[in-house]
Amino acid sequence: MNTVYIQIFLILISINGFTQNRTTDTDIRKPIKTESEIIIDGKLNEPIWQKTIFINELYDENGKYNDTEAHVTYDADNLYVAFMCQIKDTSELNKEHLDKDNEFMLSNDWVAFCVDTYHDGINAYAFLVDAAGNELDGALNPPTRDLSFSFSTKWTSAVKINQNGYTAEMKIPLENLPVRWNKDSVTIAIQIIRYDKQNNRMVQWPQTKNIGKFQTIVLHEIDQTHPQNLSGVNISDRLIYKKSRIDVSTLLGRCQGGDASVMDYLIFKKRDIGGAEHPRMLHHKLQTERVKEMFENTAYFKHLNTNIDFETMLERAQTTAFIVLRNDTILYENYFNGFNNDSIFTSFSVAKSFVSTLVGLAISDGFIKSEDDKITEYLPELIKKDTLFSKIAIKDLLSMSSGLAYSHDGFPSDDEFTYVSPDLRKTTLDNVRIEEPPATHWRYNNYNPLLIGMILERTTGKSVAKYAEEKLWKNMGGSNASWSLDEHGFEKMESGINCHAYDYARFALLLLNNGKYNGVQLVPESWVQKATQPQVRPEGYYDYLLENNTYYNYLWWGKFRDGQENANDFFGMGNKGEYVYICPEKKLTIIRLGFEYGFTPASLSWPAMFYEFATNFK
Repeated sequence: MNTVYIQIFLILISINGFTQNRTTDTDIRKPIKTESEIIIDGKLNEPIWQKTIFINELYDENGKYNDTEAHVTYDADNLYVAFMCQIKDTSELNKEHLDKDNEFMLSNDWVAFCVDTYHDGINAYAFLVDAAGNELDGALNPPTRDLSFSFSTKWTSAVKINQNGYTAEMKIPLENLPVRWNKDSVTIAIQIIRYDKQNNRMVQWPQTKNIGKFQTIVLHEIDQTHPQNLSGVNISDRLIYKKSRIDVSTLLGRCQGGDASVMDYLIFKKRDIGGAEHPRMLHHKLQTERVKEMFENTAYFKHLNTNIDFETMLERAQTTAFIVLRNDTILYENYFNGFNNDSIFTSFSVAKSFVSTLVGLAISDGFIKSEDDKITEYLPELIKKDTLFSKIAIKDLLSMSSGLAYSHDGFPSDDEFTYVSPDLRKTTLDNVRIEEPPATHWRYNNYNPLLIGMILERTTGKSVAKYAEEKLWKNMGGSNASWSLDEHGFEKMESGINCHAYDYARFALLLLNNGKYNGVQLVPESWVQKATQPQVRPEGYYDYLLENNTYYNYLWWGKFRDGQENANDFFGMGNKGEYVYICPEKKLTIIRLGFEYGFTPASLSWPAMFYEFATNFK
């Protein structure tokens, strides 16, 4: 959760537009295979290292960099990588020892070996070691090589500091990594990265951020690997690791578990949401091959420039569930990476769309008079902080235009405060602050749903999960579920609904049918329209979204569809690539769940593909 250092890494590796000496797709290298044992001690005194200089020129936007030399070799079971790094003043190196995968190491001088073992350009694995010998690994996802931490595997490294800098060795077992076999050879793709802290330079080779353009290499006579899945991620191992690090009682202790993950509901407290006695049945009329072919024919899929099929892409892209429905009939359904129909899938920010629906119900029940009500009518203590809070209406919270400040910088940042605080109510009231007048600009802000949650608690006299159970979940035909909590029993309003994949479909169908199920109007139709369809906004309100044919309304995202003034596509979207996508015109629902965004860390990319699929669907 050490956001500042993750951001440093992401900013630095997302360098645009290298042109000089670019490696072409036809370049293929064949590293020398070692016939003798390599001792991982950082000394680089095995003879093989004298024969395996792979690259000694790296690049950034300022040109050539000659202070790093990288060596690559392999045997039947392992990849071996060595670095020789020059430094002006070794006394300035950070020598602090950190636990594995502590992102604070990114503030030190480090090197990274990135490898797309499947050679498909969908994702790659990054192995990093800093000058103090600290290790970090994760998955790199296109198009901007965002580093995510669901992936982790066992590997070893060693570092030695000398008068000129430091040397580093890595041994990366192939056993648990997915590869594609071609007779006696395996083709993979690699990239070398160095962060020279003293010169503030991020250099790399090849000079690209496109995983599909990493340097291709061929390995011969590799032993069979045995990955658990094509993503290379072992969720069970990650859960054990995360549990071993977390102290749930403090903010810092909760942050020690690293980035948010689909396993958090197994670590933090949660409140049960009882399901219907007879959950809503979904019908099956599978059109598996048709759906797969239609997705493979979208321009978005073709843009991936990969020769794998759609389902392989889904697994490689760290998808856990993918379902396509027309009305209440499932046309396509599949699960990946160790998940199945009975698995629990956490919602992340898809929960916000549920929260929007709960506000509509609370207004219908008379607990809240109107979304035009000022929030200080329900949270009067905010006036003591700043009288300007009295200008914010509930609808401003719903539309992410409250004018409240929100920063991703520093540690803890507002991200940590709103996701892992052990006391979300107190943290919100202590840290929420005014930045500008409401309804001026759209700005995604997790304080907004937390304030809504406090309003729902106070007006209904119930926990948010209990109100959801009574007024929404059972009535829509949901199965047993839960909502993640802080240590004081408050729902994580910005995330954390934990349920089966079918429950997301059941919720989507309720909205697709304008709030009606089994002939009963559960949610007012007027609220469904108001919450999901675009409203007139002032100039400059959310230009970036408009440039992507996207709008945002009451905790729902949407995509404009010509000729459908009140039936534009809309969707709930959550961190890690959770989507509940609804196309009213075609009566389609698409559910994509995962433990990372996968091949599209730019969050609006999956909806772009869903939109194209729905457009072409007949």
